[in-house]
Amino acid sequence: MSFSSARTLAGTRTPTWQGTAYRILPLVLIALIIAAWQAAAVGLHWPDYFIPSPTTILHTLWVHRSTLITNTVPTVEEAAGGFVLGNAAALFLAIVFVHARTAERAIYPLAIAIQSIPIVAIAPILVVTLGTGYTSKVVMTGIISFFPTLVNTLRGLDAIEPSLVELFQSVHASAWQALIKLRLPNALPYIFVAFRITASASVIGAIIAEWVGAQQGLGFLVINSTYQFDTPLLWAALVVSSALVLIAYALAAVLERIAVPWQARPQRS
Repeated sequence: MSFSSARTLAGTRTPTWQGTAYRILPLVLIALIIAAWQAAAVGLHWPDYFIPSPTTILHTLWVHRSTLITNTVPTVEEAAGGFVLGNAAALFLAIVFVHARTAERAIYPLAIAIQSIPIVAIAPILVVTLGTGYTSKVVMTGIISFFPTLVNTLRGLDAIEPSLVELFQSVHASAWQALIKLRLPNALPYIFVAFRITASASVIGAIIAEWVGAQQGLGFLVINSTYQFDTPLLWAALVVSSALVLIAYALAAVLERIAVPWQARPQRS
């Protein structure tokens, strides 16, 4: 390697201190927002029923920790079940579409039509049809998780270099061999992009489903605390919901780094 090439390569690397700064800056920004919020709540004497201070929300999280944990568990179960259901259906259909274009032309427009319906409009239909139990929540979350994974997986399965396709054809590889050894490995980065989206969206979908009809869950707790004008508990439930979304996204990102290590994105300079 020449000196100029080495210097160019070195110039593309992000210094360690900059990488650390990228990780710290969001935390600093959040801390500043919370500090300003606390100062405004105390200085302007905001009542708790209007906008509770961060310390009040933190106190509520501790005092009502049992209630919050009890209602978090069903939301996590519904989100996980819907995530698995929606993504499994999307992966299966994407593979079918790649090998049967007639099925794609027949079913894909229907998938788009279902996706175009607002989820809050589908929720009452599912509750009436499937009841207020676990099944309707999982189906609702599955619908939210389905379309992004279907679109991304289809794109990844089709984004194959023609020369590679010709190579597999020249050695008389079967469709199954081409799928396992060529198409799916190529589609993995696309699939995990969808997983990061649907992992967080599944939590939101489960909470929305609980708004329509439920006896437990974070969505039920949000609605119930709103009706009772218990604003600190409402904010505490929202904090837990946001934490679940972030955890779901982080888990999907970690799984992506493990399954697709070559796809790790470099730090921005």
